[in-house]
Amino acid sequence: WGVGTVTAKPMTDRLGARLMFIGAAATEAVTFGILGLLLPRVEGSNDPWLIALALGAGASSMIGYLMFYEGLRLGTVGVVGTLTAAYPVVTVGLSVLILQEFLSAAQALGALLMILSVGILATGPRSAGAAQTSRVAILFSIIGFVAWGIWGFLAKVSIAEMGETNLFLYYGIADGATGLAYLALRRPLRATHERVPRRVVAITAFTFATGVVGGFTLTIAYALGPAALVSPVSGTYPIIAALGAGAVLHERVGLRVIVALACFAAGIALVPLA
Repeated sequence: WGVGTVTAKPMTDRLGARLMFIGAAATEAVTFGILGLLLPRVEGSNDPWLIALALGAGASSMIGYLMFYEGLRLGTVGVVGTLTAAYPVVTVGLSVLILQEFLSAAQALGALLMILSVGILATGPRSAGAAQTSRVAILFSIIGFVAWGIWGFLAKVSIAEMGETNLFLYYGIADGATGLAYLALRRPLRATHERVPRRVVAITAFTFATGVVGGFTLTIAYALGPAALVSPVSGTYPIIAALGAGAVLHERVGLRVIVALACFAAGIALVPLA
């Protein structure tokens, strides 16, 4: 996800958030659908509520992707990547509130530091010309991390009862349905006869592939370990993304982003501690 976030920015600038989201939804729907049909399957529960949770997990992940691409369209990798990666706060918080999981003092402090990093990025000073654009990008990013946090919680609850293969199948269904619903609600994309360079196609395909790999490995990790450990570890990707954006995209990483990343890194390190 860290590397994919870096490549997603120039591709979103080139192709637009709508096309990137549709491509991501189609890629994940097909990939997870195939995985759900071909991988060994355990007998899972047919409880309608459990199936609804699994479908909700897939749909919330797609909503997170939509907000991520819309945020990248207007903002920087450093800001959008850090904000959307704060989703462990939501996942761990829901686990504590609903599943009655215990949160240690270190974990609580870690969650507060991650929330602080979001606050630093959301309330920092901006130039008058960029203020409105920054606010919209931050709003998209906050909705994105809430959606991804809900995805993590629903995935953890679902996978314990139905196994990862069944969950992958429901991912595929939900991803495809969400993409189709988005197409139905938005105006059709205008056809263009402009030839897209192979390099752009290759980087875009790589970006979508990193999303699939991230979703696959995170789901497997939820099957093997507690959400309070898995979510924070997977949420470290903005550190890679911010460094990559500075080196590859030549994004200016200001003091505010550095302080927010430091708070985020400290919080991520504390959350797994029991």
